[in-house]
Amino acid sequence: MKQVEERYISFETSKMAYRDIKNSVDTAKREGIEIGRAEGKHEANTETAQRLLAMGLSAEQVAKATQLPLEIIKNLSNS
Repeated sequence: MKQVEERYISFETSKMAYRDIKNSVDTAKREGIEIGRAEGKHEANTETAQRLLAMGLSAEQVAKATQLPLEIIKNLSNS
């Protein structure tokens, strides 16, 4: 009977370790997706800002339209 209990405890410990690892991986995956989306949105807004500047809009108008900080827009217009 002692062997059965030891095997059961070992199994439960292994199962808990697996769940911990799986939760860590799932959390890292979600965080990575969120970061990727934020970077993609920023990149798209930057590209839109460059097009709007090329069309002759002011830096202030572009900042308002893209919701990017005015400083970033000014840096884009200087490059």
